[in-house]
Amino acid sequence: MHPQTQSSAPATKKKLKIRLHWVIAILLLLIPLSVGVYVSWPQYYGFTALGEIVSVQEIGVKGSVHFVYVREGVARNRIEKLSISRSMPDAEFYPADSSARDALDEMKDVGEESRNETIRHAVDSAAELTEAPTTKEERDTRRDQLIEETSRYYGDSIGLMLGIGLVEETEHEDFSRNGARTIAGTGTLEADESVGSVGAIRDKLRTAEKFGADIFFVPKDKETYPYIGLSNEEEAAQVAQELGLHLRVVPVANLGEAIAFLRQAE
Repeated sequence: MHPQTQSSAPATKKKLKIRLHWVIAILLLLIPLSVGVYVSWPQYYGFTALGEIVSVQEIGVKGSVHFVYVREGVARNRIEKLSISRSMPDAEFYPADSSARDALDEMKDVGEESRNETIRHAVDSAAELTEAPTTKEERDTRRDQLIEETSRYYGDSIGLMLGIGLVEETEHEDFSRNGARTIAGTGTLEADESVGSVGAIRDKLRTAEKFGADIFFVPKDKETYPYIGLSNEEEAAQVAQELGLHLRVVPVANLGEAIAFLRQAE
């Protein structure tokens, strides 16, 4: 008579069931962990988004025209990108590298210097164009006031519209015709009163359209654009057609052209 032996099958099944539970538990933990790593893993994106049009009156100039600013920045990972997308639904992203944030900070520092320079040109150009009897000390004082008032903005694209606003102020004119038309634009103002090229034309046009601009000045730089790609003048025409914008794009080569257009335009 042989001793009775018990089958090990139930015990094996029990062990397998326990292991399966552990595998499932580990997988359930790994899924959110993997998602967290994926969205927080360093992956840089630059972005631009619509900003606003700002009356020159907000920086202490007695004029009716507006300059335009747009938002720019850098997202360090996908979760930051998602957060920015939610707060700025019109943001447009492009791939960047880890140096993007430093490059943006450097651009802002350079932009501050350029802004101060274009403000000086705007003050001098408006005085020369209107033949205002001002001294160098008076112009320097005005420049310093405007630099302080524009400290929260960076970049030199304010130049043209500031020059127009200063002409309005000096000549006691109202190019908006008592608010009947909204005038905005972008472009630097150089020492010779010429209008220089700037960036973010697409977003500036989109911003101006959003806030109801009727006239939008851009640099007339088709023949002088110093970079590769479309000039401001060409890009503005293309964007206006592509997006079916209602505003009127007006390229100008210098401050005098812009003033002449505003005095004659219906």
